[in-house]
Formats: sequence, C-alpha cells, structure tokens
Amino acid sequence: MKTKTILASSLAFFGLVQHANAHGRLLIPPHRGYIGKLPEFSFIPKDYSDHGLNGGGLSQTSGGQHGICGDPYTGTRDHETGGMYGTFPTNGAKAIGGCYAPGATVDIQIQITANHKGFFEFGLCKLNGKADKETEECFQSLAQPNGEKQWQLPAGAQTFSMQYKLPSGVTCDGDSHCVLRWWYAGGNNPGQPVNGQEQFWNCAD
Repeated sequence: MKTKTILASSLAFFGLVQHANAHGRLLIPPHRGYIGKLPEFSFIPKDYSDHGLNGGGLSQTSGGQHGICGDPYTGTRDHETGGMYGTFPTNGAKAIGGCYAPGATVDIQIQITANHKGFFEFGLCKLNGKADKETEECFQSLAQPNGEKQWQLPAGAQTFSMQYKLPSGVTCDGDSHCVLRWWYAGGNNPGQPVNGQEQFWNCAD
C-alpha cells in the first residue's frame, strides 16, 4: 500500500461452545492472498483459501497466538512481507494494491461468505525498508470518520463497504511501504471473550 508521495484471519479447548465457521476476505484494497486473482497481478501466486485466514483456528488462537496476517502461528508465514504472497520485497510497487494520500478517507470493502456476527477493526503499519516485517506493535489503529474504531457487522453474507481515515503525516514511497490490516473477531460463541471467537486477519500492501 502506497501513499501518493499511503497505503499501503476445533473448539477442543471450548468443548461446549459452538464452533464458528465464518469466512471472509479484504477485497478493497485487495489483500495479499486475493490480489493474485486479479488479472493485473497475475505474477503473484493465487491463494485459493484466501477467505479462511483464521490463524489456524480456535485451537491455536484461543491462547492469543496467531500469524500477523492470518497464518497459523506455528506454520509458514506465507501472507507476511517476504512470504509467498507478501511479495513487495521482490516486486516493489508492482505488488501494491492501493495508493492513497496521507490523512485520506479510504473506501474499504469486505466480503463475508458466512456471517457469525462480531466486529472489524483496521490498523496501519509502516515498513521502512524491504527487509522489515510486520509486528503487532507496528500497527496503528484506524478510526472511521465518526471516530469509532470498531465496525459492527450487520446480518447477511455479502460484501460490506465502510470508510476509515488514514493518519496524517505518514508517507510510504521508495523502499518503504505501508500495510493495511483487517481484523475480524466473530461473535457467534455467546459468553466467550474475543479469543474464544473465531478470528481472521488479512494484510494488504
């Protein structure tokens, strides 16, 4: 994700709780697992499971561990910078899915294929060089124009549109770039905290 000079997811542990099978993806800007399906980005591998980046599922995420961009914590981090789908270090600006001005209000689209309630949040991480990788600490929470950070998911399995504001004064060009991350925390397991819900993460450049 570039700025104009930014842009840049077994209930064995909860045996009596219903397992959520929600699925979704960040469409606009296109996340790393989806972007290779677009004709102009055919050089990026296609991920045919890009709607299911749930960090390995509740058996792993219930303890708070997950890949930064939705890969399993103990697995290969294919969707992080430098991974199979995080190709900015090798492809540079050609791999960028969105370009926005600092402080801009960004139109975002999320496709939900199985709705299990919950909410979305978004964060932005600036990587200063091609060798840098995302960390949890790097992501700055984004807010909607009304100041709210959480976007509550309505009913229905469809594509949802929302707007979030980018921080002013953050620019990403040259060897730097910014990563927009979508986090979806489901709400289909009554009485359980966030880590007792299925969660999804997508990263877009």
